[in-house]
Amino acid sequence: MIIGVVKQYIYFLLTAGVAIIGTVFLTSNARSLDVAPLNDSHKARIVSNCTSAKASLQQLHRSDASLRVNRGQLYESISTKLMARLNSRIALNRLDGSELVAATVRYEQGLSNFRDNYQAYEEQLTALLRVNCQKQPEQFYLQVLDVRERRKAVAWTIGELNRYTAEYYQIFERFAGGYRVTTNAEAES
Repeated sequence: MIIGVVKQYIYFLLTAGVAIIGTVFLTSNARSLDVAPLNDSHKARIVSNCTSAKASLQQLHRSDASLRVNRGQLYESISTKLMARLNSRIALNRLDGSELVAATVRYEQGLSNFRDNYQAYEEQLTALLRVNCQKQPEQFYLQVLDVRERRKAVAWTIGELNRYTAEYYQIFERFAGGYRVTTNAEAES
């Protein structure tokens, strides 16, 4: 019974994570800029589109903030409500859950990387919003490139966390299968 509920919870979280990462990659690619050197016409386009660019960036900033909170809560929930509790339960029952614990450690490191990368992205995006793109188009352009790279780093850590969640699920499946075989063998004896 408990194993079935845990499997459903892991499957739900994995599916939700994959859907969310797809959204981030699509958004990230849609907002990218060419990495060409600035010429006068490029500077003129930055200046003429400054207001709409700022509005789009502010909207992105708001939506990313709520996305970060929701995603952060989901990742914390996976860690504290699923992995930690299951690992504790396995240890209390004197079963070998060392692979699950090792996967949890990798997940926690990925979660720490997510927090760090998101904070760096948030700081650079906030700095970008302060740049006057009409008076400083080159600085604005370079800042956009930096924000873009930091956003990619966030997307990469999201993918990493999804891989760690899938890895934990696969290890759990092996563990549960081994547990069922052991339990069935003991019941037959």
